[in-house]
Amino acid sequence: MKKITKILFIALFITGVSTEAYAQKEKKEKKEKDVKTLVKPDAVGHSATDDYVNASFNLYEKNQEITKTLANPTDNVNDLGSIKSDLETQSKEAAQLLGKSSDVLTEAKSITPKTNSLKAVKAVNEATKALNETQKAIPGQLEQIKNQESK
Repeated sequence: MKKITKILFIALFITGVSTEAYAQKEKKEKKEKDVKTLVKPDAVGHSATDDYVNASFNLYEKNQEITKTLANPTDNVNDLGSIKSDLETQSKEAAQLLGKSSDVLTEAKSITPKTNSLKAVKAVNEATKALNETQKAIPGQLEQIKNQESK
């Protein structure tokens, strides 16, 4: 009877450990998916769409560089003021570009042939997604700056 009880406890222990390890692996994979960076789509040949996409992704990439800079606080101690100013400017630019998004999307939908229109709409949607990611990141980055300044 003692042998059976020991075997059951060992089996339960192994099951519990493997289940916990699997759950942690899933959490890690989900976080890695969330961190996925956006890729700038190719030019579509429509100037308003291409300009919107270029401006949006330039802003997004600039913001991603700030994220990398803020990740290493010892390297950016002297630059916090300029980074903060840059983030405030980025916030305004993102708001302006997002305000134009519906107009650019409407223009993209009217492009002929339809295959080019679909490509343009997809590019505008990706650019808008990049702008939204930029806007979401800015408050956290400003908080990081505030915390680094207080140290």
